[in-house]
Amino acid sequence: MINDFNEFCTWMYIVIDDIWLKVAPFFKRPGPPPECPDSELLAMALIGECRGWDVETETLSHWQEHRDLFPVIPTQSRFNRRRRGLMNAFNLIRRVVLQCLDVTQDRQCVIDSLPLPVVQFHLVPSSPASSNNWKASGLTFGKVPSKKQTIFGYKLHLLIAMNGVILDFELAPANEYDLEVGFELLSEHTDLQVLGDKAYISATKAAQLWKENRIQLKTIPCRNQQKQLSRATQHLFNSVR
Repeated sequence: MINDFNEFCTWMYIVIDDIWLKVAPFFKRPGPPPECPDSELLAMALIGECRGWDVETETLSHWQEHRDLFPVIPTQSRFNRRRRGLMNAFNLIRRVVLQCLDVTQDRQCVIDSLPLPVVQFHLVPSSPASSNNWKASGLTFGKVPSKKQTIFGYKLHLLIAMNGVILDFELAPANEYDLEVGFELLSEHTDLQVLGDKAYISATKAAQLWKENRIQLKTIPCRNQQKQLSRATQHLFNSVR
């Protein structure tokens, strides 16, 4: 039983450090080890997220009050740079830690995507050299049918529990189909009931997810389909979105 913030931090750090020891070889970087170990930085980032310290410029100011827990606190720019560099490790550890918490015991989820335009069309560089730089960052043109828009940027794909907890996410180029990215995202999970919109309709993908991952994928039917979702289910889907 965790009784206070200090105990929560201690528990989180022990779990994160144990996971990091197993995955660290896959995230080796050149240079000497930093003064603030990666496991401590990841723990500060994840604990801050749990506390709702979601503004980068404020997270470290909160930790200044808890130097007894994490004595070495990097500068703002170094903290943000290292956290971005460890994004894949952070997401992996985040998923494992969430499975240990009561907030993720709800196995009913919603999957959806969010358009993230980066620049307006008239600002997209037309020269080949600049275009290659944009492509190297994964930026592409993509359509958003629900909003009848074409954007230049990314799509953020989210797997969210019915209680609002984000279980997983994937940042993908804007031109990648929701179905393909969503299938890849769900393939990393098991034993879920997932509700998605019409972009995720695929009997083949749904059957494969059920067979291999015990994931029941239900989708909002098209208007011309005979079988429709109940009003209660549709209301629940819209409330989480």
